[in-house]
Amino acid sequence: MTQEKADLLNVLVEIEERIDELWEYHPENPHRIDVEYEFHRLQATVIAIQTRIEEIGDDDEDDDLI
Repeated sequence: MTQEKADLLNVLVEIEERIDELWEYHPENPHRIDVEYEFHRLQATVIAIQTRIEEIGDDDEDDDLI
């Protein structure tokens, strides 16, 4: 296999993966992800995790990770 063919195959795989990702949100996909719902759900999850981290407290020196 030539380098050019290998490069083109890699680009093709990357594009196909991106198409698959976009299909999850595409209006014609009957099982598409509701972006607004998912956005709000993830924001609520972040708040819950941050709250739990605060509840756990400062028992170690991980403050600089958040």
